Amino acid sequence: MIAVQKLIQDNNEKRNRLTEENEKYYDQLLVFIRSHLLLSERQSEEVLMEMLDHLLLAQCEGKTAKEVFGTNPKAYAQEIVDALPKEKKNSIWKFGIELLGNLLGFFITTSALGKLFIKQDTMYLYSVLILLGTVIIGGIAMIFLILYVLKKSAFEDSNTKGIWKVTFGFVIFIGVIIGVLSLSKELGPTFSITWYTQLGIGCMLLLLSYMMKRHRIVTT
Repeated sequence: MIAVQKLIQDNNEKRNRLTEENEKYYDQLLVFIRSHLLLSERQSEEVLMEMLDHLLLAQCEGKTAKEVFGTNPKAYAQEIVDALPKEKKNSIWKFGIELLGNLLGFFITTSALGKLFIKQDTMYLYSVLILLGTVIIGGIAMIFLILYVLKKSAFEDSNTKGIWKVTFGFVIFIGVIIGVLSLSKELGPTFSITWYTQLGIGCMLLLLSYMMKRHRIVTT
């Protein structure tokens, strides 16, 4: 069984053989299908590879993607998405933990580097929990926003609107974090943690997330 990562690499190489017109059409299908996070990753990539191989053969015969898949790529892509099975719940949970580790690891590591300059080791338990909860919820919301924008803009000629939506969402996300930091100061019992201990925790979470990703790539 070919690993998903190998399928993706082969797909990237084979797409270079497409004409500009066919590549544009195929990329729309690819972005739309891959933006459905809950679909089986393996079967999605297998279907995309079958479509690409079929299109390359047809291209050699002088046919275009529209002649092969139809003039309505969005409707065709939706049919494929509807037919593909969902990812296993166990895999979705593992992927969620991987993303969570990456998100928290990045945030904690960045915060630790900030503490290096302000020299403040005292923290407040409830304030920390509220902030971490905000980061997790906001991070998940940003992921779903990006996937939503990818689905909506996959078949549009310009993705400017999508970029503005994601930028606006990110600005709100940062604004909420700043607001929570301001409103939830000094809540709960105190504890001390040095910047290098915090840095170590953040790096461990990033390492854990990386190891889970490597395991997922090898075993999927």
